[in-house]
Amino acid sequence: MRNMRKRYRRIGRLVASLAVVAMAAAAPGVAAADPAPADTGARAGVKTSAAAFGSSIAAARNADGRLEFFGTNSGDAVFRRAQNAIGGPWSPWAQFDGALRAVAAETNADGRVELFGVNGGGAIFHRWQTSPGGSWSGWEQFDGALTSIAAARNADGRLEIFGTNAAGNIFHRWQTALGGAWSGWVQFDGGLTQVAAETNADGRIELFGVNGGGAIFHRWQTSPGGSWSGWEQFDGALTSIAVARNADGRLEIFGTNSGDAIFHRFQTVIGGNWSPWAQFDGGLSQVAAETNADGRIELFGVNSGGYVYHRWQTGIGGPWSNWAQFDGLLRG
Repeated sequence: MRNMRKRYRRIGRLVASLAVVAMAAAAPGVAAADPAPADTGARAGVKTSAAAFGSSIAAARNADGRLEFFGTNSGDAVFRRAQNAIGGPWSPWAQFDGALRAVAAETNADGRVELFGVNGGGAIFHRWQTSPGGSWSGWEQFDGALTSIAAARNADGRLEIFGTNAAGNIFHRWQTALGGAWSGWVQFDGGLTQVAAETNADGRIELFGVNGGGAIFHRWQTSPGGSWSGWEQFDGALTSIAVARNADGRLEIFGTNSGDAIFHRFQTVIGGNWSPWAQFDGGLSQVAAETNADGRIELFGVNSGGYVYHRWQTGIGGPWSNWAQFDGLLRG
């Protein structure tokens, strides 16, 4: 990270009050945007009047175990790349048609990755692999409008998506059959600006989010595919959030704060209590996470300059590698 610190100083983005070192390095940009695809209580937090878009990056695991990574750039162009082999090197970037600002991804029960996203106007789209690891469908639009989006898979294999709108309202909907049609939107109480979701080892989805003031909340299904708990607040403050599941079933969450510092914490037992926050070196503004085929979590991030990084557990449950940089630029 020493070279990354030097580069970061050169562009003058030091956040001294938090002793945060952000990562930046010269890298070629990716292509410009294509036209957009054809063209919404007990409080989780404070609702916001201005749109705060969700994460520009997402990751999911292909049926054969290779990770697939998605991102949008400052022009809302949509890109993807994949590991060429399980846990191995990565393909070059490939561009999708259309334009999105925030994305999420999850794998269907049959191994087909599905990509979800919202564009700059809040319209919601998704597309999916037509066969595991194969070609992709065209974009299909959902009704409604969101500014952030997340996805997870229920115990029975049905995908469920979550999102927030420009007012901070929180919604979710789910496949009514495996790989099939979708329910209507259902609103949660509370208000958030960004969300992340993952499935516990016993099949219960857990939803995480941050509100406009940085407060961090989570809630969970009380039984697989069932009703939901109330909101519970974590200590600390974040502006972005991501989650993945360790090989032994313990969830781990990752986030960045308003100074671009990067933190993580994890369940100390499956479905149980949480460790304190621990800080990673470096600085990012957006994060995403996914679990490799062998159970090692991989963390992806974009800094405020748009440079893209990743690091991974070098063994099951840790420790972690150093940061490695991808080529290209995405929305920071």
